[in-house]
Amino acid sequence: MEYKEHPNNKIKHWSEGIAYEIAFWNNVYRWKNTFSGMMGWSNHCQIIKLENFDCNRFLTSCQTEPNVLDIGCGMSYTTGNYIKPENGAQRAVNIHYVDPLAPFFNDILKRYSSRIKKRLGYMLPDIEFGMVEYISSFYPHNTVDLAIIQNALDHSALPIKGLLEAIECLKTGGKLYLNHHPNEAETEHYKGFHQYNINNENGKLIIWNKNERHDINSLISQFADITVSTGIDKHVIAVITKRNNVPCELLNHKEDKQYLCRQMMTEIINGTKINNFIKWKLKYWTYNIIQFFIQSLSWERKMKIKRLIKQTNDNNR
Repeated sequence: MEYKEHPNNKIKHWSEGIAYEIAFWNNVYRWKNTFSGMMGWSNHCQIIKLENFDCNRFLTSCQTEPNVLDIGCGMSYTTGNYIKPENGAQRAVNIHYVDPLAPFFNDILKRYSSRIKKRLGYMLPDIEFGMVEYISSFYPHNTVDLAIIQNALDHSALPIKGLLEAIECLKTGGKLYLNHHPNEAETEHYKGFHQYNINNENGKLIIWNKNERHDINSLISQFADITVSTGIDKHVIAVITKRNNVPCELLNHKEDKQYLCRQMMTEIINGTKINNFIKWKLKYWTYNIIQFFIQSLSWERKMKIKRLIKQTNDNNR
């Protein structure tokens, strides 16, 4: 049950991907075709659906009004926000869209609010700030029925800790749903947020990179059940059901506080250096210009290009 996942420079590596992520979403919302294509793909204002898991049935079976987290949601609003009992009318579900870049994303929502309202007829909800690595501090343990992490756990700085924290939030019998591209860090050559791979190895959920390898089935076996499957486009899907609380030794909150205090002071010191400020701004505007042209393409054309790039990478392995 033990694992080693020391922060070291992982937060720093993760933070280097922030400029790209902000530039990407700013230009998705900037362009009418791209925004419309994304919302056509989104399930917002629809019945919640998740691949290889009947989440509508699970949520309608909850004894109280279900509480749902969409962790690391970005700005895609992929997860639907309605449920429909078998013999009843559909109704909105209490879903929290959560992301560590929420302050930046909410600025983008505000910047393009008139376009959003014109296209959809309503305003998209604000995104709540929260980090998966410390998510039980934002949403206390035993309060969440369903936590969803799609294409985001492998983008976090400490994915094993994030997974354990997400399980800690769940009620007994609650579910953690994961859906990720297989081995994305390998595909993306360990750039930006892509520092970890997630894979299905004969029914085992494996999280790994060049320095670490974690068998999640073994790690959580004493307090949770897990089912791992393969979805469309070979996506790795896992449904984890909480049986008991996560052991205290796996969630060292005192060590977390010490590390976060040190990290805060490091960021304050770095923020006073003019060269760091200029470097960050240059990186953001470089990405912003690149994304300006990329996102001007139609959604269909971008998806076609992305598939071609992925196919080329697969063929070159």
